[in-house]
Amino acid sequence: MGTAMNFIEITRNELIGVSLIDEQHQSMAVLVNKLYDKLNSTDKKMIQNYLFKLLEVVEVHFETEENLMRSTKFPGYISHKLEHDRFYKQILTSTDRFSKGLETIGIEQLKGIRQWFFNHLELSDKKCGKYFIENGIS
Repeated sequence: MGTAMNFIEITRNELIGVSLIDEQHQSMAVLVNKLYDKLNSTDKKMIQNYLFKLLEVVEVHFETEENLMRSTKFPGYISHKLEHDRFYKQILTSTDRFSKGLETIGIEQLKGIRQWFFNHLELSDKKCGKYFIENGIS
């Protein structure tokens, strides 16, 4: 039984080795995949609910990482937090515009989210993860 590939697939390569962060990345991926599956749905309310849920999960996740960065005195904290803030604001704006009927959520937005996710994981979160593990967090 072959299942279709998810829009965002978390493989071993995407794990950073800190279980809470890995779990949160997984939850984010699940939500983006749900949004992807519902892209052509006329049920705006459902899409809006997924967007709100994604915002919530992203917010909690960024707080988790930022708290860990602060408590371990991670040297790249400021620039990492700026990346978070920019991305969060982008999703917030899209969700807000979607709720007001000013914008639809399409494949381009989701591709943008996916690209950010993998870039951020590769360039920022893995450094963080390595640092957290060296500082006794797993």
